[in-house]
Amino acid sequence: MKTVYTTATRSPRPASAPTVLTPRDLPQAPPPIPPWLLPPDLTAALLSATRGRGGTVEEIRLRADREASLTVDGHNVMTSLILTEPDLTTLLTRMCGGSLYAYSQTIHEGYITLREGVRVGVAGRAVCEEGRIIGVCEITGLCIRLPHIHRAVGGEICRLLRALNQGKTAPAGILLYAPPGEGKTTLLRGVAVGLAGGDGQAPLRTVAVDTRGELGFETEGRGLCLDVLRGYPRARGVEIATRTLSAQVILCDEIGDTEEALSLISTHHGGVPLIATCHGGSVTEILRKTGIRLLHEARLFGAYVGIRRDGRGDFTYRVTPWSQAESAPEEESPPIPLPAGGHP
Repeated sequence: MKTVYTTATRSPRPASAPTVLTPRDLPQAPPPIPPWLLPPDLTAALLSATRGRGGTVEEIRLRADREASLTVDGHNVMTSLILTEPDLTTLLTRMCGGSLYAYSQTIHEGYITLREGVRVGVAGRAVCEEGRIIGVCEITGLCIRLPHIHRAVGGEICRLLRALNQGKTAPAGILLYAPPGEGKTTLLRGVAVGLAGGDGQAPLRTVAVDTRGELGFETEGRGLCLDVLRGYPRARGVEIATRTLSAQVILCDEIGDTEEALSLISTHHGGVPLIATCHGGSVTEILRKTGIRLLHEARLFGAYVGIRRDGRGDFTYRVTPWSQAESAPEEESPPIPLPAGGHP
């Protein structure tokens, strides 16, 4: 039996409603959800909540027996659409091409990665054995993150990296930090493209370690000096980038694990600067994480850069040099634009 997705009132969908709403159908609505991602009637039901709103849909959150919501330009929009646990299991199976087993390894880690850089967070009941997750059942939530093309961002970070390493023998990387949802991965993609030749400067041999299949999205280009290691564990990917790909700069997303940090420290002696991201609202906060503290004491990063979206599709930055990180304030005031030269 085909599932028909309706609102909580179970009102029937008009027969004339389009299966996929486009900007032409909704002049003020965000771009449509990728048509391959969800069933057309579910897509239409979700986007109906965005009528009359501007902005871009960034996340879709589907919850069992709760109202689904959209995140539009950082704002949560409730939809009055309620799905059941069987609905979510059916959707997840559909996203996995009919085989949950094929995606079981990443489902155990809380997510799956689909084409075009789409990542789906998975919530449910974990089945554990000796402290290790061996299965996930009773799916209760799906958090769908929709990547967006923005190759022009990150020029300030590219200039900062070049300035930090000018005339120095020891590599000085950059750690980008922000709370979830501020666009760290989007920014990191732009930096990868920029350093690989997209910023108009002499290209660097750039390697992106794309552990979750998001970082390499829309980084194509014949003129880019860029290699993407898709699906590699971060520490192993950084090691390969250093020892076998002769990288001049390495990028990876969402670091912080202690064991991973130890591997990154040993690789750091290869002389290649690392640009990475982590979750956090201030330098003081991220330095409380054991893994980041180890990386700080090993001086992997020449600067810590807090990012925030500026509401116009770009970012503002707060730069803290390594030497000032220990004395950084507990709470940071709103970030300020990075100077045009890329170095404070």
